[in-house]
Amino acid sequence: MATLLRYAHPERGPGWNPRSPRDPALNVPRTRALLDLAGAPDRGMACALVGGTKGKGSTAAFLAAIASAAGVRAGLYTSPHLQSWRERIRVDGEAIASRAFAGLIEEAVGLVPRLRRAQPRLGEPSAFELLTVAALIHFARRHCRVAVLEVGLGGRFDATNAVDPAVALIAPIGLDHRAILGRSLAAIAREKAGILRAGRPAALARQRPAAARELVRACRASGAVCEVVGALGGEVRLGLAGEHQRQNAALARAAATHLGLPARAFRAGLRKAWLPGRYEKVRRGADVVLDGAHTPESGAALADTLRGERRPRRLHLVFGCTAERDPLAIARPLLALRPTVYATAAGPRALAPGRVAAALGAGGARSHASVAAALAAAHASAGAGGLVCVTGSLALVGEARTALGLPVAERLWSEAARV
Repeated sequence: MATLLRYAHPERGPGWNPRSPRDPALNVPRTRALLDLAGAPDRGMACALVGGTKGKGSTAAFLAAIASAAGVRAGLYTSPHLQSWRERIRVDGEAIASRAFAGLIEEAVGLVPRLRRAQPRLGEPSAFELLTVAALIHFARRHCRVAVLEVGLGGRFDATNAVDPAVALIAPIGLDHRAILGRSLAAIAREKAGILRAGRPAALARQRPAAARELVRACRASGAVCEVVGALGGEVRLGLAGEHQRQNAALARAAATHLGLPARAFRAGLRKAWLPGRYEKVRRGADVVLDGAHTPESGAALADTLRGERRPRRLHLVFGCTAERDPLAIARPLLALRPTVYATAAGPRALAPGRVAAALGAGGARSHASVAAALAAAHASAGAGGLVCVTGSLALVGEARTALGLPVAERLWSEAARV
């Protein structure tokens, strides 16, 4: 991992490399150049790009699970990970093995000197760009027919946009990463729409009016064949909890149709799809819900799902977020449930627990230096029949999984998912 992290920023993460040119317009051509140096592994697969703000990972998992249920080998590339970098690269839901992952990273990094010689103007890649290349090499070698790629940030300048997608999916768009993508919903939608391609199908979630108008313009300007998809009805069982997942599942089903996957696989795939940290419930004395909600929209969706719990219990909320986010905006819908709040932090980009507690001001929110300490305090207060929810960032959920003794999710669905 030390080799890969040379191409990451310690605070800004794997999408940043201090040696890279500051021009984001170079991200895509640089990744494309690396892929071509690797023999263009993406060209032999039907690629699906999944963009948007809320539900990208779940949508990607639904689509990959449908393909697997149809007996079509599918690669799944998601970010960020919870406990292991290996979680980002999966084939038929199974995480890449440690030795294979290490070898692929060394291979991808080995392309950098060749890139410098061939196209010096492109500069150094980021860790995320190298991971994207490594994932596609792995998928090609495992003879995947479909590669489902979750867009990392935005769309237009994201490394995943170096592929030529057979279909694009855009999940609900919200106000996220405004310092990078734009201050308004319309500006962010324009960036997200950068994954659209002329003459290619695109499945779009129902959006807020400003985003919807911008996507309509982008569809016309790009020549993409766009379809707005509403949420699935309640008659379809899903492997992921929450009513908001019905919109994500509908996008995946629409994309599966465009990819030519058989309809008989839709129900099985949607039923078996799973991702850790998406309303993941475990029993550790109290019931513990782990959810990576980190935007106001996802906080609202989590609050709605918690309201649907079968028996009313006092909520104990373990919360933390990254420093660039507004903790109150994310947590406000959850605070309406009148929880006891345990503020904490995870990861180098985290907002300090004291600042989280001060921002929430939820009847004396308690500050804890570590996720493990916050969980212990929440458990002690909740008791055996209580309900604890850990949320605010995926990094927080990852640390919580480790503190709870949960292993890395090696497999997301089983061979039994096939129909």
